[in-house]
Amino acid sequence: MSLTKGSLLFSVTAASLVAVSITAGCQAKPAASATTPAAAPAPQLKPYTAPDQSASVGVPSGWQVTNGQQTVITMTGPQGETLSLGNTVIAKNAPFQLGQRASNGVDITMPYTAPLQQKLIMILQQNAAIAGKPTPQVTFTSATPIQLPPALGQCGRFVANLTGQQGPDKAMGAFCSLPLDSGGTYKNIIILATAPEAVAAQSAPTAQAVIQSYRIPATWLQRKLAPNTLPPAPAVNPNALAGAINRSTALSMAGADNSANCFDLSVLRETPTYQLPRSCGGTKPD
Repeated sequence: MSLTKGSLLFSVTAASLVAVSITAGCQAKPAASATTPAAAPAPQLKPYTAPDQSASVGVPSGWQVTNGQQTVITMTGPQGETLSLGNTVIAKNAPFQLGQRASNGVDITMPYTAPLQQKLIMILQQNAAIAGKPTPQVTFTSATPIQLPPALGQCGRFVANLTGQQGPDKAMGAFCSLPLDSGGTYKNIIILATAPEAVAAQSAPTAQAVIQSYRIPATWLQRKLAPNTLPPAPAVNPNALAGAINRSTALSMAGADNSANCFDLSVLRETPTYQLPRSCGGTKPD
C-alpha cells in the first residue's frame, strides 16, 4: 500500500463523504437563552496513534478504529456513523470512464480542469461502479473554498445529502485536488464523515471534534503532498552539479515545509484566514 493511499475505494457510504472540514460545525451558533438549549459538552476523545506513527486522532467512546496506517485512519460509530481521514485517490488527467479499472498506481481517470464538486461526484460514482453498487445520488447543500497557496491546488469544505444502499445519509468533510504533476496525474485527498439522516444532527459535533483532532507529522505530510510523479532532473554542467543540487534541494524543502504547514493550518485545523500567515493565503505576517 502506498503512502498516499488508504483503502482507496472505501464503501459507497464512506466514499460519498467527500471532502474535508465540517462546514456545518464551523457555522456560528446562537447564544444560549431561555428558549435556546445550551451547547452540548465537548465529546471526550481517547488518543489513538497509527502503529506506523504516521497519524493520530481522538476516538470517541463507543467508536471503533478499523484502519490506521500510512496517514489514513478510519473508524465507525455506534449508530452507523463512518469517518475516513486522509484517503488519497490518484487520478489521471483524462476523460472520465465510469468503471474503468486502475493500473500503474492510478485509481481513476478524470479531467483535471473539472470543478471540485464534479471531481468528488466522479470519485463516488467510480467507487460504486467498481464495487458493483448503484450510483449514489449526491446533493451538495454547502460548498466553501479554502484559501491556499497555488502549490496546494484547490480545496473546499462540503456538506451534502446522499442516498445509497443503506438509505439517506448526511455527509460533511473536505476535499483537496492537488496540482497536476509531470506525469499527467494528480492526487485528491479526502477527509470525510457520514451518518444516517436520523442521527446526523446528534453525531455532527462528535464527528467535527474527531476531524479537528486529526494530525499528521510534518515529514509524513510533506510526502503525502508531494507530486505523484516527480519531474525529470534537468541536465546541468557537471562542474555546477553540486551547487545546482544543493540549491534545488533547499528550495524544494522550503516549499514542502510551507505546503505542509499551510495544509495543516487551513485544512486540518480550520484556522481562520485572519490567523493564517500570508504565505498560506492569510493576512498575518509570516
